[in-house]
Amino acid sequence: MKGVKSKMINFKKFMIFVALLILISGLSSTSILAQDSQEIPFDKLKIPTELQTIINNFERLKYNFKAFKDGEKAQELMVEFQYQGKEKVNDVEVDKLFIKTSAMGTSDISQMTFWLNDGEIVKTVQGGQEIPAAMADIMKDKMLPVVLFPFIYFKKLNLEEIASEGEVIRTAEMIGEREVDIIKIKGNNLAKHGLESGTLKLANFDKLLFMVNFDYITLEETEAEFKEGKFEVTEIELR
Repeated sequence: MKGVKSKMINFKKFMIFVALLILISGLSSTSILAQDSQEIPFDKLKIPTELQTIINNFERLKYNFKAFKDGEKAQELMVEFQYQGKEKVNDVEVDKLFIKTSAMGTSDISQMTFWLNDGEIVKTVQGGQEIPAAMADIMKDKMLPVVLFPFIYFKKLNLEEIASEGEVIRTAEMIGEREVDIIKIKGNNLAKHGLESGTLKLANFDKLLFMVNFDYITLEETEAEFKEGKFEVTEIELR
């Protein structure tokens, strides 16, 4: 009975944390940018909207998202993915992925491990305790859209139709300890998207093209809860 009570307390804490992340994920419902460029290798673009995509492409991926109000940071979400190799679950060799999340204003750090077989979650552990299948499904449905929301949001953009008035700049920048080629897309007229300004960065690796940054400022008349938002990949290690 004590073990069940402990699991329920952990689950309640997790759901409170998820509720906060869902609030963050609703910061803006407008497109960030759009511009056409024949030089951008869209065929290499990877957008990890599923855990299996992260497993297939990354050993490690870490990002943060910050929201600002009246010039002050109002929210911050930090997410880290670590691929931990193969393990056997019920005599079947599957992929193991560790996810750590934290948010400004909360003392709890959520740490979860997922075992996946061809994208299907077969086992879940949170805080050292295995989660029953029914509860794990609830967590999956509520947590994954939150921790992957920058990429789910980004996928809605049709980068091959980015506005002609946008500006494309090529440069090199450091992500963690690695220097990467960057394609920077800066919007000049984004009022139709509800934005005063917006900038998007794509990292051009040998094997894939990946979003590593976007910043935006909303128009005053949109009455958005947060005036500014900033997404940034801080560490990345490809498989």
